[in-house]
Amino acid sequence: MRAQSVFAAIVVAGLVLGPLSAHASEPQPNTPGGVSAPEGVSFVSATGLSSAAAAFEAERDLIFQQANALRAENGLAPLRRNAALDEIAMDWAVQQARVSTMSHRPNFTAMYPAGWTRAAENVAFGYAPSAVHAAWANSPGHRTNLLSANTDIGIGIAANSNGRLYYTQNFGRYASAPPSPPGTILRIAGNDRYATSALISASAFSAGASTVYIASGADFPDALSAAALAGAANGPLLLVTRDSVPASILTELRRLAPDRIVVAGGPGVVSEAVLATLRTVTPNVDRVFGTNRFDTARQLALDAYGASGAPIAFLATGSGFADALAAGPAAASVDAPVLLINGSAAQIDAATLTVLAQLGTTSVVIVGGTGVVSEGIRFSLESEGFAVERFAGTDRYSTASQLATAFFSTATSAYLATGLGFADALSGGAAAGAVGAPLYTTQPSCVSPPPHTALRAQGPDQIFLLGGLGSLLPAVAGFYRC
Repeated sequence: MRAQSVFAAIVVAGLVLGPLSAHASEPQPNTPGGVSAPEGVSFVSATGLSSAAAAFEAERDLIFQQANALRAENGLAPLRRNAALDEIAMDWAVQQARVSTMSHRPNFTAMYPAGWTRAAENVAFGYAPSAVHAAWANSPGHRTNLLSANTDIGIGIAANSNGRLYYTQNFGRYASAPPSPPGTILRIAGNDRYATSALISASAFSAGASTVYIASGADFPDALSAAALAGAANGPLLLVTRDSVPASILTELRRLAPDRIVVAGGPGVVSEAVLATLRTVTPNVDRVFGTNRFDTARQLALDAYGASGAPIAFLATGSGFADALAAGPAAASVDAPVLLINGSAAQIDAATLTVLAQLGTTSVVIVGGTGVVSEGIRFSLESEGFAVERFAGTDRYSTASQLATAFFSTATSAYLATGLGFADALSGGAAAGAVGAPLYTTQPSCVSPPPHTALRAQGPDQIFLLGGLGSLLPAVAGFYRC
């Protein structure tokens, strides 16, 4: 064995294989819980928007073909390429390369889609892509993994800063074939919510943007309305901390070269120090805020549509983020603002009525069921002469899917974010609105039934997953239905 070429095998099937095996444990198939990458390590997708994955696509295919050729020589059925296992393998190859250390992922099966009955992992580093399969095939433990009773495989390759290659193979046994997504699934994720925000912007606004919205990444109220307005203005929503502009965001702002930056929220959420940094990008920086989250949403709407008007307006509760997030792209598609209201009130408030009159609004879309926006609010709007339509599902996932189907049934792309967090979906909602795509939300461990069904019906060419493995597990990338 060459000093620079090392490999190891691990199997989870109640059996320790070979002197190089790391450990073994009995399989306990279940729905995996959340898994986060180590601090400072970014997730790189095996399915797209990743220089690492794209750079080694042919090499990964070669290793896959070699594995099945070996199995054919031994009279075994071929392995199936599994998108979820590809993500797991690609992610671990990247993490090994980032720290220049070969190792097995602890408890790697926690990331597996539910239903596995056998799992194994091979890792290696230092070999040429054309040689690593032979090294595994000539090592008893690794060869056993290649020839075992697994059905599915995922493959990852990544290079460290010196160009040394790190490899991961993840194997699994499943009773049925992995699902076929309705389109190519691409993941957008950075080291943190700010880097992810910048990457989402870069993916949607490659030619730059004349208007950029800025909001706090620590909380959602001000950003909820800003996301729809950014999308309608064909610009991104970028996230900042209270007191600084993260380096990834500042780099993206300079690339975008906007003529105007709109900061959503007062100095209590985005400090004057942040505005000073933003003015190094463009002197035209405006802060828009009100006395509270409801008033800030109203002021943002007036800033965007005060001159042109907005015949349609969306209303969502300001006490949660799920419905307003899903409303953003739909609102952007019809040049409408998203106004936040106290949904438990018995009737629509006077301040919102005043803004609707100033905007010349005649139609109102309520997002969410009567548990979040009362029927009294609907009745009072109708009594004021507004045409009112409500979109409400049995949960946040079905509400988002209803909006997607109503406004984007023929869209060629779609965005998918966790419904249990807001950060990734804020910037994703603006991007979706700008490119004319829906934003679906899902459980983090699998694709919830409403978006799964709606995406099948929509049939997009591309589905963008927002956030890393801490937000959406590989089973989502594999389009496994909950």
